[in-house]
Parts: sequence; C-alpha cells; structure tokens
Amino acid sequence: MYAAGVLLGANVVVPLIWGDVYPFTSAPMFRDSPREFCNYRVYSIKGKQLDPADWLVQRVYDGNPVGYGVGVKPPPVLEQEFGVVADEATVREHFQRQLAEPRHSRDSFVDVVQEVMGPIDGQHVGVVRTNRWRIGR
Repeated sequence: MYAAGVLLGANVVVPLIWGDVYPFTSAPMFRDSPREFCNYRVYSIKGKQLDPADWLVQRVYDGNPVGYGVGVKPPPVLEQEFGVVADEATVREHFQRQLAEPRHSRDSFVDVVQEVMGPIDGQHVGVVRTNRWRIGR
C-alpha cells in the first residue's frame, strides 16, 4: 500500500521537477486540442501524386506537441506545430527549399494542394477550404 502511494506521488512530483523521466511523464497527449489542421498533396509536372514524406509534408503528430517525449528528433516537416495552418508564403518557402535539394533536381515545379480540415458543424470534421499553388524554383 505504501509503495503504491509513493508511485502515485512520484507520477506528480517527478515530471514537475525533472520533466519526463521514464516511466514518469506529464502526459500532455492531446492537450493542444487544435481547431484546424492541414493535409497536403504534392503533384509532379506530369500530374503524378508524389510521396509527402519526400517533400517533408507528412504528419508527425502523435498526440504530443511535435518533438515532445518521443526520444527522436522529428524531421523538419512543414507542420512544426499541429493545429497551425501555414500561410501561402510559408508553404512556398518550404517547397522552394525542397526544390533546391539535389534529390529534387529534376523537378522544376510542383503543384501543392493544402486541405484545411476543421469543424463543419457541431458533429463533423472535414475540409473547410482548399488552397492550390504551383511552386517553382
């Protein structure tokens, strides 16, 4: 009984003093409760859909703030904070950096579709708007 009390107390005290130390955590999962998020699709010059991970627009969100408590630094994806909708300038800058990479040397431009997901009504979540951009070097 005493051991259980110590363990419960440690679950509160350890994260407050030292942060996340296995197996104790502040359990931040889903604490950010975003109102909107984005899905991205990337298309080649010929209209072929490309792998989002090749363009660093895949989602790395796991319920925690990005990079928190995962033990591995996530890749430098466009979505650095789940729930923040990137504006056109940010999306263009991200893709222009990607187009400058040697692995994309054959691509002169890409077409990017940003679907902003959010509440449609009190019961449903879906696409609230879609943005399309052609982004070149």
